[in-house]
Amino acid sequence: MKKKIDTKELQQKMLGFSHNFFLVDVRKYREEFLSLTYDDIINSQDWHCFTGKVLNHIMDGNLEEAWNVINSIPEDKNIYLKFLKIGLTVVHPELTWKQLSSLLNYLKSINQPLYSVILTGGRPFLLNGLNDFSRIGPLLPKHRERFIGYLEYLYNSPLCPHIYNLCLAEYYYQINQLIDAEMIVGSTIKKFNIEGEQRILFCALYLQSKILLAYGKTVNSESYIHHIRNLTGESGTAEFSYNIDATEVLFALYEGRMAYVNEWLSTSAPDEYADFNMLDLYQYMIKMRCYIATQKYAAVIALAERLRPLLKAGRRFMDLCELDLLVSISLFDSGKEEEAFEALKRSLKISRMHRYHRLIADEGEPMLRLLIAYIKCKGENPFLLQLVEITRIVAIRHPLYMKRQFTAKDELTPMELDVLSLLQQGKTKEDIAEYFFISINTVKFHLKNIYTKLGANSATQAIWNARMLGVID
Repeated sequence: MKKKIDTKELQQKMLGFSHNFFLVDVRKYREEFLSLTYDDIINSQDWHCFTGKVLNHIMDGNLEEAWNVINSIPEDKNIYLKFLKIGLTVVHPELTWKQLSSLLNYLKSINQPLYSVILTGGRPFLLNGLNDFSRIGPLLPKHRERFIGYLEYLYNSPLCPHIYNLCLAEYYYQINQLIDAEMIVGSTIKKFNIEGEQRILFCALYLQSKILLAYGKTVNSESYIHHIRNLTGESGTAEFSYNIDATEVLFALYEGRMAYVNEWLSTSAPDEYADFNMLDLYQYMIKMRCYIATQKYAAVIALAERLRPLLKAGRRFMDLCELDLLVSISLFDSGKEEEAFEALKRSLKISRMHRYHRLIADEGEPMLRLLIAYIKCKGENPFLLQLVEITRIVAIRHPLYMKRQFTAKDELTPMELDVLSLLQQGKTKEDIAEYFFISINTVKFHLKNIYTKLGANSATQAIWNARMLGVID
């Protein structure tokens, strides 16, 4: 016999969630919301239960089921249901920009804002909202008033110019206009901090940190994240606290703090097999980088293919571009060059179309190696050379980013450690041969093993990698 669901209780919880924007809390009652039938909601008239049901379907990646619930809402009953249906349509991942524009124009025609919507403008808003409109970036500079006018039907009017500026700063960042991006994001941080908009403040702070990294400045993750937590405060942090944690892991990757990365992987990272949740998309992207750094390439591919159909359905072009970047690095590092080139080709196509230049460049040395190999095989063009130029800067400024981890199976033998120590002292192959009364060929044999284990192609690189991995002082 079916257990009776208390729709009144769920209705009250949903009202609280709507006020605080805590999608993580909606997720806590996933089973209860999904168990509700259409008749349960209609008979009780606890209309907010439709929202809980739709949002959980979307977080599960069940997009068709979410549409079915949205389309079942009887909007002819009253004006409130009509706006409920519009709001849920707006957050559906498969909504196109054209459809969103049509809905916003309707709201404008009746002068009725929709302030309770959880929406993203793409990368600036790391709330893992469900739509990606980052591809409209090139239109932002020329259509400021138009976009601010649209935003006024989704957010409180005084904030809309600053939200627009944050989207514009992200666009400038992606096309590598760092000075413009830095100037704009600095002003938005001040504004959102004054207004107490912690959710958007975090997004601005995150973008500022990326700009600092692009300049090659040190962003000490522990102090910077502590600063972010202090600024965002306790109120409202549940919505994005897990993204702050993942951001700290990303910084740790740039700093080469693999102990922290491994701890996050084993204790805090979301488990895509136990409870897949589209709300964890940003964390999944960080987790794939951790998998690469720890040489778990099969795990990268498996997670990427779990996400790909959902990102395609939602037209999340920036996320698809990032996904294939990480897949291409994994394939290349695991020796599957042609497959890596195919994945990179897909990513480059999106990047070139939507000008996601820094999305590629921010992957630093692993991406630089891949780009150079791709150009040698497929040929060069101005776009690829531009990407190589800005990627090279990241690789030079952040040499520890996603650095290959030294594992037990790679451990150098006592003889190899001695040879490496002599290399560090500037000894030649001939000198080393004399030290141990061995032939030059035997020295070359040991050097080959050392280079393989350290992921190096020369004595200089082997010494550098050994230092970075803690093998030698």
